[in-house]
Amino acid sequence: MTKNVENINEICKRYANALILSSQDRNELKIITENFEHFNKVLRISNDLSSYIKNPLINSQKKSSVLKKICKSFSYNQFFSGFIGVLTKHGKINLQEKILNEYKRIIDLKDGLTEIIVTTSEPLEKEVEKKLKTKLSDSLKLKIKLTKIIDKEIIGGIKIKIKSIMIDNSIKSKLTEFGI
Repeated sequence: MTKNVENINEICKRYANALILSSQDRNELKIITENFEHFNKVLRISNDLSSYIKNPLINSQKKSSVLKKICKSFSYNQFFSGFIGVLTKHGKINLQEKILNEYKRIIDLKDGLTEIIVTTSEPLEKEVEKKLKTKLSDSLKLKIKLTKIIDKEIIGGIKIKIKSIMIDNSIKSKLTEFGI
């Protein structure tokens, strides 16, 4: 990992921890998470707003003014709105998506959850997803959070990632094994 990536990861971790520490209780953390996810969705949907935020030629005061109005219009939690202001003031607003990911990761750790990433070519049926989650949780003796990814490239089968362990039982990997 390059030094720059390590620095960015550390910055994201610090901001995420600061946001968590600023909240009063579990309910407020939930509200902040919802606000943060909604904010990121707004930025993904609005190319104009996203470009505006990422534009280095626009000073932080102008960005802050626009974001303050956005936070107010969506009735975001006061700590979250203030947090967005701090990110903007310090020129870190373009890291908001990475900070959200780190924020959610830290909360999951505090809750004792282990993220398991399941990749399939098609969405899992609810019953299959439930059985898979139960089976993984029971066999690993962990509280798990299932993250589902759809990737048509794997053709069929399943890939399961648990921390640094990858179980690849996809058709694509089997075909590759046989040189096809």
